Amino acid sequence: MLSVSSDRRSIYLKEEDYLFRTFFGDVTFTEGIHYWEIVADARTEHELKIGVSKSKQCDQRTAFCDYEFGWAFFGVGQLRHNSNAKGTSYGRVFKRQGVLGVFLNMNKGTLSFAIDGQYFGVAFEDEQLKSGPIYPAVSILHNAGCTLVSGRPPPFYFFE
Repeated sequence: MLSVSSDRRSIYLKEEDYLFRTFFGDVTFTEGIHYWEIVADARTEHELKIGVSKSKQCDQRTAFCDYEFGWAFFGVGQLRHNSNAKGTSYGRVFKRQGVLGVFLNMNKGTLSFAIDGQYFGVAFEDEQLKSGPIYPAVSILHNAGCTLVSGRPPPFYFFE
């Protein structure tokens, strides 16, 4: 069962299956600098994959970052791009608590993340991240959820 808050900012999935389910944001990025936060849900049992996708054309029962058009931070402390199994170590565990900051700089073609104000540096640098459309995306598994916070300015450390 999928629960979506009335303001469409919080989602929670509770099901027996162990398949990633991908959800895309309502906003499309075509240029510029974008920042948003993902607040962890204390009920979450499995780590989320959070990032961006150049396409919404993926099997909704998979993670968007399993494909060449998706880039994500996987809450086990790894990055994912074009793979459902392999990724570079990055950051730290993000699952039941905390705030994940996501910073997309389309001017430079970079995607970066921070957890609770701890910045981990540029996660991805890719020419494909310089042009849209680009969609914010999250993939959740089994019993998991999160809340989106937008409209805040990016913290200073993303510009250093």
